[in-house]
Amino acid sequence: MPKIEQSVPVLPCADVAQSLAFYTQKLGFKETFRDGENYAGVHRDGARVHLCAVEPKLAKTVAMQTMCRFDVDDLETLYEEYSAHKGVIHPNGKLAVKPWGTREFGVLDPSGVCLTFSTDQPAKAASKPAKTKAKLGK
Repeated sequence: MPKIEQSVPVLPCADVAQSLAFYTQKLGFKETFRDGENYAGVHRDGARVHLCAVEPKLAKTVAMQTMCRFDVDDLETLYEEYSAHKGVIHPNGKLAVKPWGTREFGVLDPSGVCLTFSTDQPAKAASKPAKTKAKLGK
């Protein structure tokens, strides 16, 4: 049976150039291609995303109903990277453990698409000094 290896979401954009700048300058993606002013592709590591212009009157409505999730191997480091850019982390999307068991945070792209970065791995343990047992004298 053939193996499906990856999906590539096509995300709606009010302005592809503005979205392309956000993904490359704020989220660390690299531009893969551009097809005129209305369609572009970006990638970061194994994740690929296509950005597609939508009629301006509909763009915000469509984008605000669109979500895309990314599995991340080092969520805390990515959260720190994105937090360095003012306004990238959604005010209601701070890093947290969700009831369904993942740790995640959220970002809204310029058009309003909700991007969730998550992992099901436990949080990195903070380094703590080893506890030693003192011998009690009699």
